[in-house]
Amino acid sequence: MNKERNEETLDPEDWGELTALGHRMMDDMMEYLRTIREHPYQPPTEEAVNALVVPLPEKGDGEKRLYDIFKDHIVPSTPRFVRPDFWSGVGGSGSPFGMLTDMAISGVNTGSLFMFFITRQALDWIKELLDYPPEAGGVFVASGSEANFTGLAVARNAKAKVDMKVEGMQGVPKKMTLYCSEEAHHCMDRSVELLGLGNGALRWIKADDDCRMVIDSLRDSIEEDKKRGYHPFCVVGTAGTVNCGAFDDLNGLADLCEKENLWFHVDGAFGSWVKISETHRQLADGLERADSIAVDLHKWMSMPYGIACTLVKDREAHFSTFVYGHEAEYLKTAKATHGDALTNPLNLSLALSRPDYGLKAYMLLRAYGRDKYSKLVQQNIDQMCYLS
Repeated sequence: MNKERNEETLDPEDWGELTALGHRMMDDMMEYLRTIREHPYQPPTEEAVNALVVPLPEKGDGEKRLYDIFKDHIVPSTPRFVRPDFWSGVGGSGSPFGMLTDMAISGVNTGSLFMFFITRQALDWIKELLDYPPEAGGVFVASGSEANFTGLAVARNAKAKVDMKVEGMQGVPKKMTLYCSEEAHHCMDRSVELLGLGNGALRWIKADDDCRMVIDSLRDSIEEDKKRGYHPFCVVGTAGTVNCGAFDDLNGLADLCEKENLWFHVDGAFGSWVKISETHRQLADGLERADSIAVDLHKWMSMPYGIACTLVKDREAHFSTFVYGHEAEYLKTAKATHGDALTNPLNLSLALSRPDYGLKAYMLLRAYGRDKYSKLVQQNIDQMCYLS
């Protein structure tokens, strides 16, 4: 005879009641997205702050009450940059189906880490859209900053003159230096600091009147560092600066990196997607020559926050940077069971547990296809040209 199990759970006491609340939430959010252009942004009111900043309840306020608080006090103060008509910064608007996709993926809550072919397929589509070599590898991460950090970590380890996994920055015989435009994103500072290079290793190269890195100044800086006994190892090009959307001369930077044996990384967080436009794809010429690329999908590709990816040509260098030196037995078992170690996301970025970025990218790319995304990017470019 089966006895009823008495255990704590977050399952609802009444599934029908929670299902009804779920339908209400979906209907409300669909209406919010449908009418978002009609509602002006408002900063959080004093009433909203007082409703939100409270002691943690002992017993919990319940699902219905918390949803009411969300709807009444959080939704009205949603930041302006999620609106489709926001033009004052680089932000993504998401999409109604993207919201539903996030819900479905959260419901499954296991991840396609165990369906690697889905993640591989989504990465293959992205490489195809960006004209990046199909043999390259990659990994999905949470943000453009993390994508840049991942690419620079691979660059550091690949170009270090020591085994970085064993000796780390304490073992390098010469101080390592890297280079970016003065218009580059501030996450470069964060990356070099977290990688142990120190922000003193990052050379901010002057930009010209079009906000593009001056290659002659870059060349001079590299030569000066070599004379001073430093070890130049990486140049970061920018495909679409946040300040003004400028594109560095990626082919010129690639030529210099080949000559100097430097790693060429491109921060293409949003601008890389100009590759799928009809009129301005030439701005990103040379992107395919980069050793690594950081690219967002929650900006110009309108996927819900947050999702980005790092593409890396040298799969072995990527793998060797992040694979764990002393692995837990369950990780070894997972890799033995679930396929190629070089494509396993567990081996290719900092995170182990993660949202299912690969499945999100797969579903949204497949739902809308190249043509729809290309038209959206082109439409934005046409609008910017009109405004200018």
